[in-house]
Amino acid sequence: MPLSAADWLAVIGPKLTEPLFGPETVERLHRLARNLPGECQGTLEVRLAPGASQVDLSLHLRTPEQASTMAARLPSSSIRNFLSRWSEVGGPLAPVRSVWLEFDLDREEAPSPLVCAKLPADADSGWLIDTLLPALRGDPLPHGQRALILACLGALPDSARLLYLFSLRARGSDAVRLEIFGMEPVQILEYLQSVAPASVTAVAEIVPWFEGVERLHLSIDVAEEVLPRIGIEGSFPRQPKREPRWQELLTRLETRGLCSPAKRDAALAWSGYDSFWTRPESWPIAEIGPRGFCIRALSHVKVVCRPDRAPEAKAYLVFGPLDSSSDTAPASSAASRSVFST
Repeated sequence: MPLSAADWLAVIGPKLTEPLFGPETVERLHRLARNLPGECQGTLEVRLAPGASQVDLSLHLRTPEQASTMAARLPSSSIRNFLSRWSEVGGPLAPVRSVWLEFDLDREEAPSPLVCAKLPADADSGWLIDTLLPALRGDPLPHGQRALILACLGALPDSARLLYLFSLRARGSDAVRLEIFGMEPVQILEYLQSVAPASVTAVAEIVPWFEGVERLHLSIDVAEEVLPRIGIEGSFPRQPKREPRWQELLTRLETRGLCSPAKRDAALAWSGYDSFWTRPESWPIAEIGPRGFCIRALSHVKVVCRPDRAPEAKAYLVFGPLDSSSDTAPASSAASRSVFST
């Protein structure tokens, strides 16, 4: 039987408990993960507020071969077409570095995933607009949205670059999410003042919480206008046992009511690894034998703000086979490499 993501969930089972994971959520994760390939790392997106129970699952496809395997598991759709086209050697989507598929567990039983493409550092805006985004969405961009995305890219400071592009079609939205890397907190506010001034007041409240946090990302959603939802995330190269600033960040969120003490402690205790020798009763020995490791790592923390509601804090928890590739997201790559020093 092929290795699946559910096999790794079984290995990390002792960690899938309250307060981050309720029994019903764990069962839904297992049902979804049985249909996802086990050669890839996954990430669990958990809400940190007291009483917030939603969890989402993302799968990281690092190679066109993995994309081809995943495409074969999906029904005919624009997502399947995109993954198949990415797997074409030398094709128009070959510059894409890796792909994330995000499954929202609060939607239908077998949700269509959001698709996110990691971009090369030298990505040409024409290729982004006229080749990549139509492939991600399944159709060309409307003129107004196309012009606004180009304006948002043109307003970036020299230190920043577009790191990821998301299609939000799976959530019933025509918006495109831009995730930008390389800005300090003050630059984030200056940039939003130029592209989304209505969001500055709400974001100005949360930006100070990320002072001293490394590898900041800003995410904005662009339709015919820049939508009011704004996300800021950050991380550190080392895992919490060797980096006290993780606890400092989560404690800041706790003091503002965005994170419960129990969830803070559970997120900080997530990182580590298992092998056949630590979890023989659940190790997928029939599929891979006694070799390898299943890692657990805290990837990053995000705060999402909207003008009409309180900010929401999330933690992103990596799990799955040890990833030796150098072509992964900045946070999860470092997390995979540093987990053995926790």
